[in-house]
Amino acid sequence: MDAIPMVTAVTRLDFLSRRDSAAALPRPSVRPSQSWTDHLRGQVEALDLDESLELLDLSDLVARQAYDAQHRGIRAALRAGATWERIGAALGTTPLTAWNSHQRWIEEQVELFELTGRDGLDDVGAVDALQLAGERPVGLRYAARGTGPAPRSDPSSQGRPSLAAGSGDDRRG
Repeated sequence: MDAIPMVTAVTRLDFLSRRDSAAALPRPSVRPSQSWTDHLRGQVEALDLDESLELLDLSDLVARQAYDAQHRGIRAALRAGATWERIGAALGTTPLTAWNSHQRWIEEQVELFELTGRDGLDDVGAVDALQLAGERPVGLRYAARGTGPAPRSDPSSQGRPSLAAGSGDDRRG
């Protein structure tokens, strides 16, 4: 795909996704609902082969950009002094899972540089990224959204996380 601005790619991806969703839904026969697609049901053509492949291409492009942006965000958070506990909580995962994911991203960036000679991380950039990431977080913690501490295990819960108030586990968001 030719280089297009990310905003354009996301807008076109959204358009094709919505059109495909509307074309796949049958027209309601009984009662109206409040869905944004109700007025389109049964009135929109399904995506043709080229549009379907464009949808795949755009979704891959946007996903790769989001993946890279997430890891640039991790690096920015680390430079600003964030801990892996805070990063894991922001991502809705454990500190160890977040750290492992970031290590894989660094490896992928090194491989990209080896392939292209310009994109990704060279040896110096990789060493800097690894130093910034620091040591592997110790211990397993349960995933908790938010900035509070990870839930603690209650001995009576046989190793399951405690969802007591103030545990930092907010599953509403």
